Amino acid sequence: MSVVIVDKSICRKDGICARVCPVGVITMDEQGFPILAEGAEDRCIKCGHCAAVCPHMALSLGSDPRSERLKLPAGWNLSISQVEYLLKGRRSIRVFKEDPVERAAIEDMIDIARYAPSGINRQPVRWVVVHDTDKVRQIARETIAWMKALLKEGSPMAASFKFGDLVAGWEKGKDFICRQAPHMVLTYALNDDVTAPVACTIAGAYFELAALPHGVGTCWAGYAQMALNRWPAAQEIVNISKKCGCFSAFLVGYPRFNYVGIPARNDPKITWR
Repeated sequence: MSVVIVDKSICRKDGICARVCPVGVITMDEQGFPILAEGAEDRCIKCGHCAAVCPHMALSLGSDPRSERLKLPAGWNLSISQVEYLLKGRRSIRVFKEDPVERAAIEDMIDIARYAPSGINRQPVRWVVVHDTDKVRQIARETIAWMKALLKEGSPMAASFKFGDLVAGWEKGKDFICRQAPHMVLTYALNDDVTAPVACTIAGAYFELAALPHGVGTCWAGYAQMALNRWPAAQEIVNISKKCGCFSAFLVGYPRFNYVGIPARNDPKITWR
């Protein structure tokens, strides 16, 4: 099956598809129709740019059984002010309600996040949803156990990240690791994939934004992520292959409080060349 299928009955021969192809595998034949260059089957990254840019919907990815695609509705893009308030208004949530987030909502958030860009469209990101609150608590406990082990060893990391304060807080009943969140969502990928760390980070950022319309709050769980990559007892809880790394971890739940303002931030440091 061809990588790209062209419906010549509606193709207008405008060549836009060839111009946007990031790897240059689409050219135009003598009649002006788009065709694949030699070796396209091996070079095409199946990003879908050609199909998405065609104003006449004349192209589809032949290798994708889900070649049916949604057409963007008119006026879909947000205004500058809407984007501004969306990004400036998002907060990292650290105080959660006990109410569980429905699985369908989390699945929808991940479904949106899978459209995050990745290097040469490798799409290396995989997901683990720790929906069981007891397991989230186990991850927090094992993260503390890992911190205690490092403190005992006199690890420079433990001093740098002030693990002593976090352990002391834990022993006083304060969970600064998972913040009593009901759920946790992880992204992971193969360690030997050089595109994986950035791809997982971008997908995680998409996930956080996709949570907002569901009324769901998120927060990066950096301490837990470190433990999940270094402490076997924590790794056993999520059961990720040893060939993989956890590249982002998020606390997930409904916020106990609503935010109504935007805090100040430092001015950006910009260098123009």
